[in-house]
Amino acid sequence: MKKFLTFVLLMFTVFAGFAKDGEITVDSLNKRLEGKSFVFVAQSAMPLKGKFISLSPSFDVKVSGDTVTAYLPYYGEVHSATFPSEEGGINFKSIRHKYKVQQKKNGWNVSIKPEDIGRSIELNFDISKSGNVMLRVTDQRKDPITFKGFLEL
Repeated sequence: MKKFLTFVLLMFTVFAGFAKDGEITVDSLNKRLEGKSFVFVAQSAMPLKGKFISLSPSFDVKVSGDTVTAYLPYYGEVHSATFPSEEGGINFKSIRHKYKVQQKKNGWNVSIKPEDIGRSIELNFDISKSGNVMLRVTDQRKDPITFKGFLEL
C-alpha cells in the first residue's frame, strides 16, 4: 500500500510540474483573444454523420490581427460544390470578417464570420480557461463539423 501511495504522490508531483511549465494564464489568454492573436491546432474531427477522426497536427486556424487563415480537413456531406472544385476542405484566408469575443463563466466563445470568401461560413470557438477548444464550423454548402484541439499562443 505504501508503494502505491508513493507512486501516486510521485505521479501527481510530476504532472503538476508539467502543468506549470506550459501553463496558460487566464489574463494572457484573454489578451490574445481580445487582440485577435492566436492559433487553434486541431487534434480531432467529428463530422455530423460520422465517427471521431484523429488528425495530424498540421491542421489549424490562425488569427493574426486583421487576417484569419483556415486550413482544416472536411469529412461529411457537401450540398453544393463549386466547379471545378479546387477546395478539398475548409480552406480560406479572410481580411474582412466579423469577430466577436464573449467571456463566460468557464472560458470564452469566439465567433468569426468571414465576409470576403464568397460564401457564408461561421467559426464558433468554445475555449476553456486551460486552452482546450471545441470549434464548430457551419458552412452553407456543407454539413456542420466539430473539431477538438488546443490554442497555441
